[in-house]
Amino acid sequence: MRISRAHRPAVLRSAAVLLLTTGLAAGPLTAWPAYADDATVSGLATGDDGTLAVDLADGEALWVKVSVRASAAPDAPVLASTDNLSFSWQRGWYTDRPIGLPAGTAYGDYPVDVDYRLPGGTVQHWSGAEHGAAGLFGYRLHTGVGRLAYDRDHTDFDHRTAVLTGTVTTFDPATGTTGPAAPGTTVRVNWTARVGVDARQGSATATSAADGTFSLGVTPGGTLTAGAAVVTGGADTDPGAPVALPQLPAEAVQYRISADPSAKRVHKGKTFTVRGTVQRLTDAGWKPFAGAPLVTTPQPPDVYRYTTSGLMGTGTADTSGTFAFAATATRTTHHYTYVRPSEYVSGFAYTEHLVNVPTPGAYSGVSMSLDAYGKVTAKGKLAGSCWRAPVSLQYSKNGSTSWRTLKSGSAGESSGGKCSFSVSAYGYTDGYYRLYHPESDGMLAVTSAKKRLYRTVTRIVSFDMTPNSPRVGGALKARGTLQYKSGSKWKAYKGGKVVIVFRPKGKSTWYWTVMGRTDSAGRFSLKTKAYGDGTWAACLEADSKHFYSESKTEYVNAR
Repeated sequence: MRISRAHRPAVLRSAAVLLLTTGLAAGPLTAWPAYADDATVSGLATGDDGTLAVDLADGEALWVKVSVRASAAPDAPVLASTDNLSFSWQRGWYTDRPIGLPAGTAYGDYPVDVDYRLPGGTVQHWSGAEHGAAGLFGYRLHTGVGRLAYDRDHTDFDHRTAVLTGTVTTFDPATGTTGPAAPGTTVRVNWTARVGVDARQGSATATSAADGTFSLGVTPGGTLTAGAAVVTGGADTDPGAPVALPQLPAEAVQYRISADPSAKRVHKGKTFTVRGTVQRLTDAGWKPFAGAPLVTTPQPPDVYRYTTSGLMGTGTADTSGTFAFAATATRTTHHYTYVRPSEYVSGFAYTEHLVNVPTPGAYSGVSMSLDAYGKVTAKGKLAGSCWRAPVSLQYSKNGSTSWRTLKSGSAGESSGGKCSFSVSAYGYTDGYYRLYHPESDGMLAVTSAKKRLYRTVTRIVSFDMTPNSPRVGGALKARGTLQYKSGSKWKAYKGGKVVIVFRPKGKSTWYWTVMGRTDSAGRFSLKTKAYGDGTWAACLEADSKHFYSESKTEYVNAR
């Protein structure tokens, strides 16, 4: 139907019916109050059957006449007119028969004049030429869709498309007859289907055959709840009102699944294989679900909108219900394998597994030191998935090969994305050290920059305390020589700080007594006093370049 009206008719007042049916209008007409003249025409509508409807906002009109003019010119001739109109709530005032125009009149839109009289009022005139499209009568072919039917009463997993058939007819106002539409008439079908919690739209088109029939496939993807079929209009054709589609339900199949991934840890962007079997419930029990579309995602099945966000991999079950396909992991996540959700599967069974994707790590603020006693200490922070991550201190003589672990520890808790650590071990006089984190579920292997640490080896020789039997409180002199190793030779250590220490008889504590430096020959001679019987020794108070060393001990009996 070509709709040009802006409003529906106003409520029909019972007074008009009473006036027309009781004969109270007989005799001279008396003017009604002026408010009756306020009702006016809002527009026109041409029906698919060639009738004309007037949207007069008052059902009490005593008389309505329509006149179709040849053009919008003021003096255009009238092609057809009639006052044989009826009233209905749906259409307003409408002609009882199609409006026919003189033979040879071209198809097109023609302005319509409307004359009408309301109870007690004068005759009103409404010129369609002054109201644009709202004042036109559509003198055109009216083509519409007739009978519709599907070839099946539902869709399911194995039959997702139904064939819709129908007819297309054309009413010709020039002849007043209806017959099959012209071959090749295009029919467009639009529908709405319930898919999860969503209403999804779909459409398809077909063309009619010589007998006016057409057919097309409808694949709704769920229960088809609403829709319509309509033809495409042309220059001389008005499409008929859309014809509603019958509803088409969807039936679901229940399934069960088992799956097992080939790996629990992969690098980012790498694949692992998901293998398993899937079965469907039939009237004969559980059977292989051949052709089932499988997906692996980082979330359980979306039972509301059937999305597969973050899709990791897809596959299809073979005739035995077995499947194997590659899935790609980009982050550590639980992953779920199931039949792709749709209105055609129910239960939404799935398997759940965890895949770890270690992320890069990095060291920062690393410091390494070798103390005078040969102990190497490495400190710093490890960034990344570092909580309780293992950290090893490694040594290599040449800094390139044969790295070996001296000590393993672990980083602490994360703070700001970094974990502090400290690991210590006794090392070597000269060599290269580095920190190493072996690959774990949380972090890729990461190695720090290497650092060379070394000190010069020292020794104290010819240590002697004199006299051997001093009086308590008497003078004692400590003598000896301090040397450092250069290559394979020992050389005099000039300026070394030597400390003389004493441990009383029967005690375990050593006491500092005197300190001095060596001469150019590395010799030292330091005076102290006898504190009693006990053991004496000389020690090097090492600087940052030399290892600590100590002399042999010497026991002194004091009198």
